[in-house]
Amino acid sequence: MPTTHRRRAAQGAAALLLLFLAGCGKPPPTVTEVEGVVFLDDKPLPSASVQFLPELELGPEWVSTAITDKDGKFTLNLEMQQKPGAAVALHRVIVHEGPLPEGARGMDETSQQKMTVYLNSLANRPIPKVYGAAGTTPTRVEVKEGQKSYEIRLERPK
Repeated sequence: MPTTHRRRAAQGAAALLLLFLAGCGKPPPTVTEVEGVVFLDDKPLPSASVQFLPELELGPEWVSTAITDKDGKFTLNLEMQQKPGAAVALHRVIVHEGPLPEGARGMDETSQQKMTVYLNSLANRPIPKVYGAAGTTPTRVEVKEGQKSYEIRLERPK
């Protein structure tokens, strides 16, 4: 067999092997719509960032996020996939301050003053730091098919 035929045969075999291996991977999880309310000490938590991190061996494209409204309500979105919902799975839930308004994001004195005024205007603060990282949050939610609404209940340490 001439060299070019061997090379093409090897390339074809490699392509078939890759297709076979790709078909053997785990199927992606089911995605379902998720909405809810975040409470801190039984009071709604407005303007907070909420992240659901599935406890599956998946990439960041399966992290769902939302910002709570003035009543603590949220609707999750798979941001990297640009679609609503969350993976059906057990999730670690991270809650921390939401994005700062324009003009309160800089390091200069005026921006820092605007940030302080904004944060002091938010109800039900501060958010305990324990909820702000995957390694420390005690909050878990099992997202299930057929269940759309969830309550996230956080408490300040006593």
